[in-house]
Amino acid sequence: MKKILIASISLLSLTSCYVTKSYVGNVKSTDPVVPVNKVTNNFLFWGLAPLSNNIMKPEDYVKGKSNYVIEHKQSFVNGLLSAITIGIYAPMTTTFYLPVDESK
Repeated sequence: MKKILIASISLLSLTSCYVTKSYVGNVKSTDPVVPVNKVTNNFLFWGLAPLSNNIMKPEDYVKGKSNYVIEHKQSFVNGLLSAITIGIYAPMTTTFYLPVDESK
């Protein structure tokens, strides 16, 4: 029992939240941006099978602008839900940002 507990704690401590950002157009990582939309993507079986929002058109979320940032992340809550369901349900969050000067 002690080995199982140690293994479980080790596995949980090795997991983490992660973030990927894609810069589209003439946006730099140092440019100030503001969030304009947030979407939750629902997946099954450790992210292998999408439930909804599997085809996303960024133009629909950034008001037709050509310069934007897409942030795809697994937050703490998303990771917690995934851990509780042993990966059967694995949500992710996608946030769209526009540069401050283009957000108006």
